[in-house]
Amino acid sequence: MNQKAFRCALALATLACPIPDIYGQTIATPTVSQNSPTADIRASNVKLPNPSGPFGIGRVGYEWIDASRPSAYSIDPVAPDAPNTPRALMVYLWYPTSRKTSDSSGIYLPGAKQIDANPEAHSLVQDEFGPIWPQILNGRPKSHAEENAPAATSPRAFPVVILSHGLGGSGFEYTSLIEDLVSHGYVVVAIEHTYTSFAVLFPDGKVAPQRNDPTPQGLSPEKRMQRMMASAGLNFAQGAGDVLFVLNELTTLNSKGRKDFPLGGRLDLSRLAAMGHSAGGSYAARACQLDARFRACISLDGELPPISAFPEFPDKKRFQQPVLLLEVEHTGERMPFSPEQYNDFLKTKDTEFKLCPLGSYDVLLKSAGLLHGSFSDYRLLAASGHQSETEQALHNLRLIESYTRAFLDKTLKKEREPLLDAPVQSSEAKVKKYGR
Repeated sequence: MNQKAFRCALALATLACPIPDIYGQTIATPTVSQNSPTADIRASNVKLPNPSGPFGIGRVGYEWIDASRPSAYSIDPVAPDAPNTPRALMVYLWYPTSRKTSDSSGIYLPGAKQIDANPEAHSLVQDEFGPIWPQILNGRPKSHAEENAPAATSPRAFPVVILSHGLGGSGFEYTSLIEDLVSHGYVVVAIEHTYTSFAVLFPDGKVAPQRNDPTPQGLSPEKRMQRMMASAGLNFAQGAGDVLFVLNELTTLNSKGRKDFPLGGRLDLSRLAAMGHSAGGSYAARACQLDARFRACISLDGELPPISAFPEFPDKKRFQQPVLLLEVEHTGERMPFSPEQYNDFLKTKDTEFKLCPLGSYDVLLKSAGLLHGSFSDYRLLAASGHQSETEQALHNLRLIESYTRAFLDKTLKKEREPLLDAPVQSSEAKVKKYGR
């Protein structure tokens, strides 16, 4: 049995959960009916936090075609793609602007109505968002992003973070995290991983829903495991391939200074990071293992228990840049594996980190209400205006943002960061330094 595929298969099986926490916890949502007047009032009060930095937020989306990789599926089931149709991605650049405002009037999820009109995608977004979906569909909440706004004139060039969402997710679900980074001078390039996202809307109006190949009936346990192993390996490889393709496109557009690319010559690709949440953390990690152009790597709760912290492939490639694993502390909670397996996982994680470059960190967060979904906007939106749940969700978002930004500021901007360089004892974060 291929050990790499075995690890990836178990990791994918662990991560391929709908919005519940990866260890099986169910995320509670308000019990108020979405059709009641009270629910409507609360929904109207759902507001994303104001970004904490001095810059405003601009956003522009592109469809990019990777001619070197064929698409695995057809976007249009009525008119199937020809064999070897190139893989298409939607990529959204979020960037600093000079005009900062507390007004949040931007679109949270562009194309939500078109996505909802697709029967297959409608079912998927209902599964992904539950009672939150009507709020998004009706234009609540709002983002702080201004479409196609002029980029800030200073500084001359911005550090860049390429972001990958998790299985069945979308980059737009991380709007709060993205906007906070952008407000502090980063360009965040969010990839909508086609057929991994719940649905991707393309400029021609086509919608590409998430695809999960059904498992054939009658497979033996061994054959079922082999099939899952192959699927997992392909998923991680494809996600990393998307990240590397996007980096190459950015490099080309940045150097050519095209007029239709507002950030031509403004991207400082010598200060570049890959970041992902959940399965997206494995995409980012694998891309960083393959390409030394990334100067920093962040996995947001993307560890792969009970097997390993990061994906392992037969080439045995290791990180070439500092890595941050920002994870939720699950000790004492119900887990789908034995304590012995978990202890073995912790030993493996420690071994993996000891092979990482100097400046790597494992940060375990433990805060009331902090779950796997807390890295996205989900917990805040699910609070639906309830004061205590909203305050808790905002606190946890700020906690996550503070360590994410501290690592990027230290690694890409060479700033001293007390959170990491001189961490104080905290009941909410355990910081462990690594590096050789």
